[in-house]
Amino acid sequence: MLNRLRENILPLTVALSLLMELIDATVLATAIPVIARDLSVPVLSLKMAMATYLISLAAFVPISGWLADRFGAKRIFLAAMGVFLFASLLCAVQTSLTGLVLARALQGVGAAMMSPVGRLIVLRHTAKSEMTRAMVYVTLPALIGPAMGPFVGASVTTFLGWRSIFLMNLPLGALAIWLTLRHMPADEPSSAAPFDLWGFVLSALGLGAAMTGLSALGEHILPWQAAAGLSGLGVALLYAYWRRAQTRSDALLDPRLFRHRTFDVSITGGLIFRLSNGAISLLLPLFFQLGLGASVMVSGALTGLTAVGALSMRVWAPRMLDRFGFKWVMIAAAVLRGLTIFGFATVNSISDWQLIPLLLIGGAAQSVVFTAVNTIGFADLDTREMSPATAFTAMSRQVSLALGIALAGVVLELTAGAAATTTGAEMIPITAFLWGFAIAGATGPLSALYFLRLRKGDADGLRRKRTRHAAPAPASTSSRQAAE
Repeated sequence: MLNRLRENILPLTVALSLLMELIDATVLATAIPVIARDLSVPVLSLKMAMATYLISLAAFVPISGWLADRFGAKRIFLAAMGVFLFASLLCAVQTSLTGLVLARALQGVGAAMMSPVGRLIVLRHTAKSEMTRAMVYVTLPALIGPAMGPFVGASVTTFLGWRSIFLMNLPLGALAIWLTLRHMPADEPSSAAPFDLWGFVLSALGLGAAMTGLSALGEHILPWQAAAGLSGLGVALLYAYWRRAQTRSDALLDPRLFRHRTFDVSITGGLIFRLSNGAISLLLPLFFQLGLGASVMVSGALTGLTAVGALSMRVWAPRMLDRFGFKWVMIAAAVLRGLTIFGFATVNSISDWQLIPLLLIGGAAQSVVFTAVNTIGFADLDTREMSPATAFTAMSRQVSLALGIALAGVVLELTAGAAATTTGAEMIPITAFLWGFAIAGATGPLSALYFLRLRKGDADGLRRKRTRHAAPAPASTSSRQAAE
C-alpha cells in the first residue's frame, strides 16, 4: 500500500491544489444569503463574485501552457499557488461587493496557472495505459470540490463567519507547496514557441468581456445595455481570435485540435454537460435556504451529499469505461444526470423522500461523465499537442461553469421578481426555481446527443481491456516518448 501511495503521490499532490481551486469556485454558494445581508446587496448580485473567479481563471488559462514550457512547469505551479493564497487573504478582508469581485478576479489568475499546469505535469509523467487511473485522482477534486464547497462554506460561515472561508486555503496551500517541493520532479524550461501576444490579448479580453457582460445581466453592477454591449464586444474579439489562430502555428488556443474527434467531443460535449454544474451550484443553495427555508448548515449538508454519490463511483467509473467503452457509458450517465436535475422540480419540502436519492444518483452520474471527458480529450494527441490541449480543457471547464451560473442567475431573476432584487436575502417562491431546474436538466440530454459523435473504437487505446475487434495500434514516436 505504501508503494501504491508513492506511485500516486504526484497526481495526489496536484489534486490537493485543484481541490482548493474547485472548492473556491463554489464555496460562496451556501454563504450567499449571509454575505448579501452583511454587505447590504441583493442576493443575486453575489453571482458576480462567483462568476468573476471563473471568468478570470478562463481568461488567463491559455497562457499557462506557454509559461510552463518557457519557465518550467514546477516553477509556474509554485508561483500560481503563491498568487492564489495572497488573493485569498485579500478576499477575507473585503467590505464591499466591488472589492470582493476584484479580489476574486486575482484569485482566479492564480487558479488559472494551477489547474492546467498541474494536469500537464501529471500527463508528462504518466504512461497512456495508466492515464485513466491517474486522471481518477486528478479529477477527484472536480467530483467533490463543487459539492464540498457549499458544505465547507456553510460550516465555516456558521461557526467562524463567512470571511474565514477564504482563510482555510492557507493551511491547504502550505501543504500543497511542501508536497510540490518534496515530491514533484524538477523540470527545465523547454524550447517554447514564440509568445503570441496579440492572440493572448484577443482571447483574454474576449473571454473577460463576454463572460463579464453575461454575468452582469440584472443591473446589479452594470446597466443591461452596458452588459449586453460588453458581451457583444467579447464575442467579436473571440471571433477575431479564432480567425487569426487558424493561420498560426503558435496559437495559445489552437483550433486545429478539434480535428481530433475525441478532443472535440471532450471539449464541446463536456462544456454543454458542465453548464448544469454551474447552474446547480447557484440554484441548489438558494433553493434550500430561500425556497424551502432550510438553515445554512442543512443546505450545506444536503448539497454535500452529491460528493457521496460521486465518491461511490471513483473506483467503478474507470472499470465501467474499460468494460463497456466510452461512448454509451457517457451517454447513459449524461442522460441520468439530467433526469436527476429535472427531479428537483418535484421537491416541495426539505423532508421530501426523493431529495436524497436525487442528490446521490446525480453525483454518481456526474462522476462518470467527468472521468470520461477529462480522459478522452487526450486519447489521440501527440506530445506537442498536450500543452495547448490542457489549457483548452481547463479554460472550457471554467467557461461552462461561469455560463451556467450566469444563466441560472438570469433565469431566477426573471422568475423570482422583487425577491431577487431586494437588498439582503428574502424568501423566493418555490415555483421561481422550476425554469432553472428545467433548463439545467436539459443540458444532460443535449450533451448526450453530442457524445453520439464518438465512433466504435474511439479512445480504446485508453482502455486496459480492449475489445476483441480492436487490435492494438502501433505506438507512434510521440506516444512512446509520452510513455517513457
